[in-house]
Amino acid sequence: MNEMTGMFGATYLRISRDKGENEDTLQNHRELMQAFCRENGYTCEVYEEIVSGGKHDLESRPELQKLIDHIERYQAIFAVSLDRLSRNGLVSQQIKQLCIDHDIQIITPSQSFDLSNSQEDRLLYDVSSLFATLEYEMIGRRNKVNKIQRAKRGEYVGGKPAYGYRRNPDTKKLEIHEPEAEVVRYIFKLHREGFGRRKIVDILNREGYKPQQSNAFRPPTIKRIIQNPVYKGTVVFQDRKRIKENGEYRYKVLDTITIDHAHPAIIPPEEWEQANVERMERQVQNITIREKPANKTGTTMLKDLLFCGACGKKLVIRKEKHGVYTIKPCDSLLPDCTAKCYNRGIKLEFLEAEVLLKLQAHKQRLTAHLELREQQEMARISVDLQRHLSLVDTQLRDNEWQYSNLIEMGMAKVFSHEELRIKKEGLLEQRQKLLATREKVQQRIRDIDAIPPGDRLTYMIRLLEEFQYQPAEEQNETLKQFIKRIHYMRTMPEEIRKLSTKNRERQAHPFSYTIEYF
Repeated sequence: MNEMTGMFGATYLRISRDKGENEDTLQNHRELMQAFCRENGYTCEVYEEIVSGGKHDLESRPELQKLIDHIERYQAIFAVSLDRLSRNGLVSQQIKQLCIDHDIQIITPSQSFDLSNSQEDRLLYDVSSLFATLEYEMIGRRNKVNKIQRAKRGEYVGGKPAYGYRRNPDTKKLEIHEPEAEVVRYIFKLHREGFGRRKIVDILNREGYKPQQSNAFRPPTIKRIIQNPVYKGTVVFQDRKRIKENGEYRYKVLDTITIDHAHPAIIPPEEWEQANVERMERQVQNITIREKPANKTGTTMLKDLLFCGACGKKLVIRKEKHGVYTIKPCDSLLPDCTAKCYNRGIKLEFLEAEVLLKLQAHKQRLTAHLELREQQEMARISVDLQRHLSLVDTQLRDNEWQYSNLIEMGMAKVFSHEELRIKKEGLLEQRQKLLATREKVQQRIRDIDAIPPGDRLTYMIRLLEEFQYQPAEEQNETLKQFIKRIHYMRTMPEEIRKLSTKNRERQAHPFSYTIEYF
């Protein structure tokens, strides 16, 4: 009898659309693992998702992250194959370390890995993970080369085709979809006649036109359509590389391939070019008009903090000719419909007075709970920093593992000398950055340990005590230290809204707001 019968674990199922897999593949894997667990007497909870296995950040793999969060429940992780867990070296090593720490096995229909108790299994896991990572990288390179060649032939290699086009499955090129193409021509016609994006949106939604994936056109959609060169018959493909700068990932464009006359144009090239010249001229003009210097419009106490309580859009504070500031009514479209937002404006001084009262109450709460809240805050920050430090240590271990394996593969002549040199330099550079990050995190932990309890909240209380004596610009900077957003809401019945803004009944109509603190 199988000595592991009765084992309770987590079954992780993953497919990737990049490989042409679909829900049928996922169903096949699900049935395979159900039969495998049933035959061996295993019970399990199932986690499944459609995502690339090469992703290195767990945030983009929510089901795997959920499995890891609940790892202490299980005796084993079941998967169709090892590469279904991950094709990324860093994630593979994180999973390995978790299994070692919690004495959890990884079991597939063809083999099992007792990572906590078998050195041979750990070595086999490392080798299998390495080859899965290399295979993923080679597939990615082949796919990119293939896309570049197809783009040069004028084929469409992007995602969903632009509004007004469909992709011919035989020629792989774009063809005009006339019902939507008529709308595109109408948009360019309205733009040529001098209408701005918001007015074009109002006209399209009022006349019943709809985009592909929502119930209403919006200004960003109009901008994308007007500036998209696909409408003049041009295919543009960007060869990009994902890099990290200043702690954030972005795509660096290595090369741009542009093929004119690749497919039928909805808009003649000359008309498209003229429309975009006009678009840029209007953009420059709008910047000149709207972005007035602060010394002319002034900085108010609530600058950049007000958001619409109905649609969530940022609200505009406007300085009237007589020097009074008002909150401009919100005229954005409500989510997923053609109706405009109904949130009305008000004199800014009324909301500022209410916020000042709220700040006094907030100061009293801070004072009452000073020591308790400070201890909790420092403990939370300390836990976050320790978690960050643990992640950096894991990344350093993975870096060492990759470097060690790279030397072995260099000796086996898997890579050329030039490839080996580039990979070694990349790993060494990564290690230096990780060590620098580790020192910064450790220093922050030491700094927090040195802060006397209550200092931070005492500082915030002092700011609030001095708040009413500060000029508006300093008040604004103070609020931004602990207020994330102020959600403002004021709805009016039609009969009140029709009244003059000087009418006392309209002026006295109530409003509401909530403050969202950091």
